[in-house]
Amino acid sequence: MKKRIVKTLLGAALAASMIASTCTGVLAESEENVTLTWAVFETDNYTAEVWQHIIDAFEADNPGIKIEKVLMTGDSRPQFLKTMLSAGNMPDINIDPVDLASTEGVYAEVPEELLAKFEDSAVVSFNGVKNLVPAYKAYRTQVFYNKHQFEDAGITEVPTTWDEFIQVCDTLQEAGYTPLMGVGAADIWATAFGYWTGVVNSELYTAYPNFNEDILSGELSWENDVLIDTLKSWQTLTPYYHKGSMSFSNTQATSEFLSGSAAMFMDGAWSTTTIDNSDEYSADDFGTFMMPTPSGAKTYCTMPQYWGVSETCENKEAAFKFCEYVLGGNPDIYRYYLQADGTFSVTKDPVTYEMGPVQTEFVNNLEGYTLVPEAMKVVGDNAFPTGFEDYTLKSLQNIFTGADVEQELSTWDAEMERLASAQ
Repeated sequence: MKKRIVKTLLGAALAASMIASTCTGVLAESEENVTLTWAVFETDNYTAEVWQHIIDAFEADNPGIKIEKVLMTGDSRPQFLKTMLSAGNMPDINIDPVDLASTEGVYAEVPEELLAKFEDSAVVSFNGVKNLVPAYKAYRTQVFYNKHQFEDAGITEVPTTWDEFIQVCDTLQEAGYTPLMGVGAADIWATAFGYWTGVVNSELYTAYPNFNEDILSGELSWENDVLIDTLKSWQTLTPYYHKGSMSFSNTQATSEFLSGSAAMFMDGAWSTTTIDNSDEYSADDFGTFMMPTPSGAKTYCTMPQYWGVSETCENKEAAFKFCEYVLGGNPDIYRYYLQADGTFSVTKDPVTYEMGPVQTEFVNNLEGYTLVPEAMKVVGDNAFPTGFEDYTLKSLQNIFTGADVEQELSTWDAEMERLASAQ
């Protein structure tokens, strides 16, 4: 699921006032007069029209249950939900609820009969409580590239090693092209996204197969040599990035890449859908390849996505009915939801869809690579504390703009411990 949040003038305060008048404003005693609020976000792929199509289908098949959309705004969806929780206006159903799932009493326990419909590996618990509904899995970073720019620069093969990748960057620069487009640092999550999920995560899990457990137990520090060296390698790529990388939003960065402002763009599988479905650009003009790593590590990661039903929801049965309907109960709607952002089914009876050429290449590239967890998106008892990822994202922005790597990482262990103690 792509995290390109469409920024609007609606802040959390406005959303809170809206929800106050509608959230759980239902007649609990009558299933025929139920209104549920559903917190969603909008991106280039997850548009208002996508959410409305899902709502319309559910309401048509479930008369008496109404769904009211709540748009999560700002740079951080977890922070938006924390604001709503603090205001006493938590939406009934939340997309992307993971950061608050470890806090007792925020989300309701999911019925076992609903969880039984999903792959066992997708079901997670916090201190024995299963309070998240699996939604999908999203394949993370590969490098998208402009075939015409590669050809014009005389590059006939995609790089498979770190040294070859650097050579490609040099060759593109010599030919007058900008090698790399940042993912869009105006959206804080996007600054390091491509490099972190495509390179850093691979290096960490190759060196430390139990990385999250080792960090949480204190056996391993964030100030480890692998992370230090890999982030320093990232800094060596800075001269290859487009000068607008720190000012573009994710949406702007994607558009700039597609229009030819840079030759390569590290992003997730959702960009395959953007390209394959584009009316403006041809999928034949773009390709993908696995991002090489300095050590030669060959892994990839997926992000699990979940939904959560708020403990304050007065109609939990109806809320879980909505979750079940969208997330596999109606295969056509689940397929529509998955295909919108290029994500993949986590139901025991898989729901599939026809992929376009770029998405097909993206998936085929995974052959020969090992699946590992995405450290910052691990869910359950090995998850990092709420708020820690947001903290690291700010630190990674500093590193990208030249801050000392060791100095930045020196604060991570203490901050993680502080946040863990506050949970």
